[in-house]
Amino acid sequence: MLIMLLSFLQKAGDFSTSSKGREYVPPDGPLYYIILIGSSVIVLAVVVLAVKWFIWPGEKSEDHIKRRILDTELNKSHSDE
Repeated sequence: MLIMLLSFLQKAGDFSTSSKGREYVPPDGPLYYIILIGSSVIVLAVVVLAVKWFIWPGEKSEDHIKRRILDTELNKSHSDE
């Protein structure tokens, strides 16, 4: 039983890595290009927004968590002097 299973796995592995008998056909048609353009726009938007929010985070609220962290660190550094 084990030998049959190993033989089957070997044949399946050979089939999946072989291109013999399978011709490559590039994607074609309007749906392919719609998906390609749509996904490209999404990726571009994510990159632009990530860079924008990295450079200008925009947290201006006085009760934002970063204010408490920065205030605590500044108070620590002043008390150490």
